[in-house]
Amino acid sequence: MNALWLIVPLWAEMQRRGWFPLWLAILLGLAAAAAVIRLYLRESERLGVFPRLLLASLRIILVLLVAFLLLRPAWVHRDERSRQRPIAVLIDVSQSMAQRDARPNSDDQWRLALAWGLTDPRAPFPPSGFPDASLRDRLPDRPSRLQLVQAVLTHPQLNLLARLAQKGPLEVYTFGRQRYSRSTTQWEWLKELQAEESGTALADAALELLQRDELDLPAAIVILSDGRDNASRSNFEELARQCVRRRVPLHIYGVGVSSVSQVQAAFGPAHPGDAVSPEAQAAAGLDVPNTLFVDDIAAIPVRYTVFGVPAGQVELVLHYGEREVARKTQDIRLTPDEQQKGKTFADLLRFVPTKEDAAASKQEYTLTITLSAGDAAAPLKLTTTLRRPAQVVNRQLKVLAIDYRSRYDFQYLQRWLLRDRRVQARFYLIDGDKAAMRSGPPWLPELTREINGTLSLDADEFRTLLFDFDLLILGDVPRNFFTRQQAELIKQFVVEGGGLIHIAGRWHAPAGWAEPGVADPKARHPLAEILPVELEPVRFPLEDPGAPRPFVPVPAPAVARAPLLTLVDDPERNAALWGELGKPPRDDPQQLKPMFWYYPVRRVKPAAEVFLVHPTDRTPPPDNKPMPLLVGHYYGKGYVLYVGFCDTWRWRYNTRDKYFGRFWTQAVYTAGIPRIAGTRRTQLTPAATQPVLGQTGEVYARIYSDRYEPFTAAEVSATLIHHDGDPNDPQARRSITFRKVPGVEGEYVATLPYDRIGRFELRLDPLNGQPASLPYTVIYPENHELAPGPMAEAALRRLAYASREGAEEGFYREEHLAALPDAVQTQLAPLSRRQELLLWNRWMLLAIIALLTAEWVLRRFQGLS
Repeated sequence: MNALWLIVPLWAEMQRRGWFPLWLAILLGLAAAAAVIRLYLRESERLGVFPRLLLASLRIILVLLVAFLLLRPAWVHRDERSRQRPIAVLIDVSQSMAQRDARPNSDDQWRLALAWGLTDPRAPFPPSGFPDASLRDRLPDRPSRLQLVQAVLTHPQLNLLARLAQKGPLEVYTFGRQRYSRSTTQWEWLKELQAEESGTALADAALELLQRDELDLPAAIVILSDGRDNASRSNFEELARQCVRRRVPLHIYGVGVSSVSQVQAAFGPAHPGDAVSPEAQAAAGLDVPNTLFVDDIAAIPVRYTVFGVPAGQVELVLHYGEREVARKTQDIRLTPDEQQKGKTFADLLRFVPTKEDAAASKQEYTLTITLSAGDAAAPLKLTTTLRRPAQVVNRQLKVLAIDYRSRYDFQYLQRWLLRDRRVQARFYLIDGDKAAMRSGPPWLPELTREINGTLSLDADEFRTLLFDFDLLILGDVPRNFFTRQQAELIKQFVVEGGGLIHIAGRWHAPAGWAEPGVADPKARHPLAEILPVELEPVRFPLEDPGAPRPFVPVPAPAVARAPLLTLVDDPERNAALWGELGKPPRDDPQQLKPMFWYYPVRRVKPAAEVFLVHPTDRTPPPDNKPMPLLVGHYYGKGYVLYVGFCDTWRWRYNTRDKYFGRFWTQAVYTAGIPRIAGTRRTQLTPAATQPVLGQTGEVYARIYSDRYEPFTAAEVSATLIHHDGDPNDPQARRSITFRKVPGVEGEYVATLPYDRIGRFELRLDPLNGQPASLPYTVIYPENHELAPGPMAEAALRRLAYASREGAEEGFYREEHLAALPDAVQTQLAPLSRRQELLLWNRWMLLAIIALLTAEWVLRRFQGLS
């Protein structure tokens, strides 16, 4: 019999496994024993007393043993012990751990020295600042985050893994999208780790460990990661709740730097909270100009945000075309909190455009921002570049504005144009005081020569007068004010490059110019012919019997970011100014004040650009599209802008000319500048502001022939160049096809694949004498594994703190790692072992046979049968 037969019964308990009643077994055993005693009392008298007692004892033991085995007895023993719970270690091997962080911060350099065993891991960092030159020479050059983990885990003084193993059996895993178990006896794999996982499921990897049985839970989970979690189905909040519920704390070593050194820049005025230079403060609210004038001071507001640098020097360099026009240097200093969140600075660069700039082939200004930080032994230099198209014109823009009466829009537009020193404006009111009109500037006395309400100038006089201007603004002008010949001259003025803006009126125009039923374009009124919309004559009552319906115009989706509609440079704030399709005006002071009237049109002409539409009204069937309110198109070389409302003066409420002035300045320049600078025959406009890897984007091209007629080809080819790619790569230069937009003459669209990161340039040459190019940069999406970014320190700190209900922090940087194993508490798990020995086994059968054999042998020896 095995050892349990000898050991277990000493402290085990007896249990029955059979159905046989205990009382019956006892009764049968006693009856059998009594029968045995009676049997041996009646045996032969020649049997001695001792043999009689021995044989009776053997028989009694036998029958009692059989009665005992009827109960199917078993010896049961429970062994109650305890064992150490394991310590789980999770090592992040996702692609973000391959990032090589710049370390301009002195603390980050000391942390690198500590990880590489160059300083005492238990000693505090010296307050003197950066490590000395001899120590820096021994530091590795920007190691990856995973290399930092490998250095820490193999650090002989820290001895992290061995010290953790004293707190419980180690379970080591690497994780990215999946979790993989690693050996804890052979550590060669640690030196061969590669950061190749395409995603990080940090929360999921830890939650899998918490889903174990209660007896198999780890005592603690030690995580080595930069905190970028982009592949988990759960989140950090759920992980923290489960840690508290299962009583498993997290100990997190944050790998990397708390803030990545970078510079982000944008054109635009200062925002609240920016660090504003004195020049930018003096020019608060100044917008970014799209049109510059020779010998006129151009002021370019810029904003840039700095991350991850405690102190440094920023150099701003502005070029127009190929010429450097402004340079400025500024020293900056950031607090630790500002290094993580970023600090934004606002500045102003000024220069005076020259005639050479007006003739430059590259009509754009380029801003280069260079940040220099660190010291001479460990310098850091970051550079970012911005480009923005802008035209330089070499004279004032001449504008002639004619209206019937002095409407509010006319009054405020007159004041605005007279204040603009880049504009030379003249005005005329048909129903105004003729004596005032003859008084001279700003009025145009020549237009007072009327006969019965019709301008009395012959063709040569009117042509000389009109062609001296660059832009004609017509308001509510009666049809009979201009003769047919004069109207034809206005049409010719536009064809030859002059600009025209028509501000619709209630009484005369454009209703008086419309000729319903005239199908031949040549038979239409010349002013109606050059407008970008088709309309019917509409008469409005003096007083509308119904309640006025307020509305805020809505930008058309295709041109939502057009400069004409940009009233503030921040895209989100600009979008909030305008209305929304299908919705009434919001009760929001940030939105433009609503309008109450517009002139309805029948439809938009081909090749016209719709800028603003009505939020709810639509054009008549069969067109049935949102009612156009602001529409423009090229007619010949000139640009015509139709303004179907006259309530922009309402935008001045509490803002004065902030929105009103910018809108009309851009409208005037959009329509008037082509006569001075010429119209670009090839124009490229991206639909998206920032290309992101993995997406696609549309680019629109507006193409005119050398005679300024819309292109009619079905397709146009362009070339896409990847400047950051390998020149030998066949994908470094690709052909892109622009296809004609149905129903829009001269408009083409192409889809660009954002399948690589870096700098690209789209070049389009339709052989019209004016090729165009569009540079852009494709970036990684937010939280992508390869996107540059700092360690998620704040998120990791909150996770470690919440995983233990705030009892202790549990987040570690390199200077705290020596204390990490000591902070891990050993936990014991109960280990219960149940041992059971069945007594109706073969050994009992042998015992019964032995007893029977012994009794038989003794009886034979005594001569008994």
